[in-house]
Amino acid sequence: MNSTQRRRIILTTDLSARCDRAFERAVLLAREWNAQLTIVHALEDRKEQSGDGFGPRWRQTDVERLDAESQIRADLQSAGIAVDVVVRRGSVSGLISGLARPTPCDLIVTGIARNLGLARVLLGSTLEALAREAAAPMLVVKRPARDSYDSAVVGTNFSKGSRAAIQATLQLFPQAKVTAMHAYRPPMESPGRVQITDEAAYRYYLDACTRFVAEAAPAASQEIQCRAEIGFPETLLKQYVLDRKVDLIAVGMEKRNPMAALLIGGTGKSLILSSASDLLLVPADWTSRSGDAGSVSQISGRSATKAPQAKPHGDSVESNARE
Repeated sequence: MNSTQRRRIILTTDLSARCDRAFERAVLLAREWNAQLTIVHALEDRKEQSGDGFGPRWRQTDVERLDAESQIRADLQSAGIAVDVVVRRGSVSGLISGLARPTPCDLIVTGIARNLGLARVLLGSTLEALAREAAAPMLVVKRPARDSYDSAVVGTNFSKGSRAAIQATLQLFPQAKVTAMHAYRPPMESPGRVQITDEAAYRYYLDACTRFVAEAAPAASQEIQCRAEIGFPETLLKQYVLDRKVDLIAVGMEKRNPMAALLIGGTGKSLILSSASDLLLVPADWTSRSGDAGSVSQISGRSATKAPQAKPHGDSVESNARE
């Protein structure tokens, strides 16, 4: 990033207790990055009414906005940083999209309900709407923000989205120790009836993951640990986070096809609903504001060695199938 270009964070909050951790993380990141922080709260859109017995016209128009702004600024008293507060009627995704047009943001921060039923409702509205509109990575916060992210695991299936997830994680959290995780299916018998061994499949996909990371992040590839494991990506990522006490999971988001809306499905939705870790969702078309996250070629088809008949999962790390 250009040294004169200040980072920008947008926090979306519904002012409920479940968003407190997202608020704390956004403030912590704003301090770390010396970033501009904008807090967005969307009021439910409604038609103005008059003469309905609910009080003066000015109270009908402004009371909710004023009360929301007052609550946000009260929470900010102990933060010790300057923050822009935006409270308007409309959808969260619409407000953020409008704010990001004149000045692009580097990160969108949001929380999620701990209650599974309510989480599913939020996934079907706010989060999926944000994913459709956002050009910036989205951080879903679940854990208390006690310190910086010291470690991250990035799921990859050698696609555009997983490449963006690696690059965004490195740029946003350069202090974190990063692991790239690739999930694949158990080896199968080849058409020639030659049994592919577990070891051969493992070595192939570990090598493929290593080469992919080297192309996606040449300068940092030596510092990134690569892993290839048999299993479902969401299961492996969650287990790795628990076993190794990793702070953050990062995954890519891709469209099913040019005509389909981008949704949080598959691996991404499973991780949001069931993982205890914070989650970074990165759009496949994300590019660094500094221009240093250049594109790299897909690794598929580049190796001179024929791949074993063990297959990577179709949505190994994407929120949906690959483009």
